[in-house]
Amino acid sequence: MTTYIENNLENIRSKFLLMGQLATDSLQLAMESLLEGDIQKAKIVRKKDEEIDNLENDLSANVTSHLSTHAPVATDLRLLVSTMKASHEIERIGDEAKAIARRSKNTAIHDFNKIPEMGEIALEMIRDALSVFAEFDEKKAKNIWTTDLKVDQLNLDNMSFCQDLVNQDPASASSIFEMLFISKSLERIADHAVNISKEVVFMATSRDVRHAKEFKKSKLKKTLN
Repeated sequence: MTTYIENNLENIRSKFLLMGQLATDSLQLAMESLLEGDIQKAKIVRKKDEEIDNLENDLSANVTSHLSTHAPVATDLRLLVSTMKASHEIERIGDEAKAIARRSKNTAIHDFNKIPEMGEIALEMIRDALSVFAEFDEKKAKNIWTTDLKVDQLNLDNMSFCQDLVNQDPASASSIFEMLFISKSLERIADHAVNISKEVVFMATSRDVRHAKEFKKSKLKKTLN
């Protein structure tokens, strides 16, 4: 029975990490679609989003079945609950990547300002979040939270940049707003990576840090300054 339970838990973890890899690939392709004007890559992102959605449904069913047929110990229970919650964050990353790919077709802007940098940082944050999840390394989680502050600042820079572009060329407002929405999607993706890392802390320590004061953005900013 122990081997069966261990195999089932490992299957759930593997599905989550596969979801994460698909989401990472989706964001990479979405950014390439945007920066290279490659519509075909945008189509691939849509297909990957469907795969992510299907995997989330399978994972949720596996977790529910495990909870209903076994009496998991505290550590396993935290793993199951956190994995299901983190899988929703991955699903949202896939949705945002799809939104970026969709909007890339309507953005006739050649100067993307801070968006390429945001994309690279967001990708690295997802990879780091998946790494700490796979390794149960809560100590690395805080690095992801502080990196999120950089993404927030870049998003603010993009907002100012877009405002200046609209003032200079009001006729291009529609395309400029698409870029602004893309920037916001990247900012949300970074937030989802942070939320995944917080689930890792809960799994490893049983401490819920979602609303912990020392991990509030205002507190982290003071620490960095």
